[in-house]
Amino acid sequence: MFQKPFKHILAFTILLISPILIYSLVAYILTFYPQDKRLSTKKCKDIYILYDKMHTDILINIDDLNEPLHSYLTDSIQNRKGYLAFGWGDKETYLNTPTWSDISILTTLKALFINTPSLLHVIYYKDIEWFKHLKRVKVSLEQEELLMQSILNSFNKKENPLQGYSKNDLFYPSLYRYNLFYTCNTWTGERLRDANISVAYWTPFSYNVVASLPQNE
Repeated sequence: MFQKPFKHILAFTILLISPILIYSLVAYILTFYPQDKRLSTKKCKDIYILYDKMHTDILINIDDLNEPLHSYLTDSIQNRKGYLAFGWGDKETYLNTPTWSDISILTTLKALFINTPSLLHVIYYKDIEWFKHLKRVKVSLEQEELLMQSILNSFNKKENPLQGYSKNDLFYPSLYRYNLFYTCNTWTGERLRDANISVAYWTPFSYNVVASLPQNE
């Protein structure tokens, strides 16, 4: 009597879980096969990846910013010394989620399954030594320049920045759209690949970015 409904429930469960497992498995496997960018140029600069279980940011020393990026981010810098963190994500999530505990299931589903508008989150940090989850990446001058150009190309320069959570951050409209296959960590990975930094070909999760980066030289 209950066998047929049980089979339907089981089939539905498998159908529901299978795409999630495939998505996660592909992301995990690709972590072990980063693009190989063995460049001979001298790596004399440091950039940093700030990460947690959900998200990654790219940190660059303000003194190292090139003129185009420095000029565009005047409101974020304000003649300060230290570092700028560049993160990217779903607009609604960023504006309504100061902490991960504030996120709602509806916002998450919309971000994953609809091509939603996005923002760049630019945060000022005077010091970064106190961060526990921070990975240093050695880059050449050419790679650093490519990275900054790639970050700059992500901004929608036709729209004005939005107020951040405090006096140390601002949100900037972005040209890209957020979805299941292009997440905040996918954006980080793409910026690194644009700069010829070895990283996994697809990075939907934060661990994909961090685990596939080269070891410090």
